[in-house]
Amino acid sequence: MLKAFLFGVIVAGAIGPIALLIFGTGARRGFTAGAFAGLGAALADLAYALAALSAGALVLPYLAENERAIQVGCGLLLVALGAWMLFKVLKARDAPVAAVPAGSAFWATFLLTAVNPMTLVVFAGVVPQLPVAGSLARAAGLAFALAAGSALVNVAIGGFGAALGRALPAERGRRAVTAAAAAGIAAFGIYGIVAAY
Repeated sequence: MLKAFLFGVIVAGAIGPIALLIFGTGARRGFTAGAFAGLGAALADLAYALAALSAGALVLPYLAENERAIQVGCGLLLVALGAWMLFKVLKARDAPVAAVPAGSAFWATFLLTAVNPMTLVVFAGVVPQLPVAGSLARAAGLAFALAAGSALVNVAIGGFGAALGRALPAERGRRAVTAAAAAGIAAFGIYGIVAAY
């Protein structure tokens, strides 16, 4: 269980588009929204872990056969997300910030984590290292331990983002952090597309 927990910490701690999204959400919208975003990512990690540990032998060959198409599709999604975030930042430059429920960050981050190509790659590597010996109960326990590690780190990332957001002197600074996170997400998408060829 400890090994699975540590895998969750490592998965969440890897700097990638989801970490940037969680950090940017915390910086722009505060700790609660950043924490919800982090928990959304952890729920997606739980779903991947459950699937990989219980049916990984069946799913992984399909993923390997379609790796390029999956990587390109996910890369395009990340580029679109980054562009959309940048558009929102530029559009809202002179407008007052509308109140958005903090919980709305949960499902958005869950869905983006679920289709993030790095998540696929990481879990493909995790499966062989956490043998479950055909036990669904053992697979579930390992999956929840992994998700707990992921949740711990993701909520911390959202908290660091929120701390930076509070430290910035004005809304303009928070928008700059969001714009930087959006550009980073788009860059990860472009890299994924290029790496697929």
